[in-house]
Amino acid sequence: MADLLLMSIKTKYANQIFSGTKKFEFRRKSIGDKNCNKKIYIYSSEEDKSIIGYIIVDKILKGTLDFILKTTDYVDNQDIIDYFSGCKECFAFHISNYYKFLKPIKLEDIRVSYEKFVIPQFYRYVKIQEPIYEELESRKIG
Repeated sequence: MADLLLMSIKTKYANQIFSGTKKFEFRRKSIGDKNCNKKIYIYSSEEDKSIIGYIIVDKILKGTLDFILKTTDYVDNQDIIDYFSGCKECFAFHISNYYKFLKPIKLEDIRVSYEKFVIPQFYRYVKIQEPIYEELESRKIG
């Protein structure tokens, strides 16, 4: 069994992903091609403070801001332009599928059995020996 990838995304953007309206996740750093076509668990960071499901990223685009904006069809998106301000290299993770949990895993519930659980600022791996590992792998989607 391999480590699981857990990524933090602001609630606004996580909701867009799980409603099917957001097809790319934009980042200043890559998660690496080795994480393509694997489950990437999503921690909705602001209002939810919960792990709400997982996504599958099938490709990672890398390039200048202009390249990323044109390739992803987000040409006039000021939020993305502001986010990438000053970056020479930009990344866009193409979300090929998304799966929302029937019941999210709330941070407060995780910390009951695993008080040292760390939420990533960007992403982190969940090791097989961590209490949350089995919970993530057995979670039902709907």
